[in-house]
Order: sequence, then structure tokens, then C-alpha cells
Amino acid sequence: MKRLKDVMNLLDYEELVKIKHDLNSGGDGLRILIDNKIKDEIKKQNQFCAVCASKVDPECTTRFSLAFGPKELEKTLSFCAVDCLEYFLNEFKKAGIK
Repeated sequence: MKRLKDVMNLLDYEELVKIKHDLNSGGDGLRILIDNKIKDEIKKQNQFCAVCASKVDPECTTRFSLAFGPKELEKTLSFCAVDCLEYFLNEFKKAGIK
């Protein structure tokens, strides 16, 4: 929460009043802003293969994605080819993660 406090210190009075008003009315604006930032960060992370770190073209037909974990903490990984996906799954199985 310290980082959030640091961000709050950067906001001027008018911005703080707008955020407070948004929170008092349900916080939809703030929720949408945060959701969009999370989506942007996920897109950045998924630009590279999770195994070989090569750049993955989002329009490429040989690109694969794997989503796992509980919905609120779901993680999505991208892979440049089937062999990288298979390698990841084999290592995942070896690790005995359930």
C-alpha cells in the first residue's frame, strides 16, 4: 500500500475529489481504469514466449496461449510454437504442481 500512498501524493486536489466522488458512486470509473491497466500489463507480458523468450506476434496463427489459476488470479502465458508449449507442460508436470 505504500506505493499507492506515493501515487496519491502525486494527485492534486481536484483529482482526489473526482476519485472520491467516483468511489462514493460505486467506483466504476476507478474499476475500469484499473481493469484496463491490468489488461495492458498482461498484453505486455504475453509479447514474449514463456519458454524461449522470443517475440510472439499476437496476429500469428502459430501462437499459443495457456490460462491457468483461479479466476481472480488467473495467469496467461504465450508460446511461440507447439514445442515450447509442450516443454512448459512437461516441466510443469515434473514439478508436481497440482
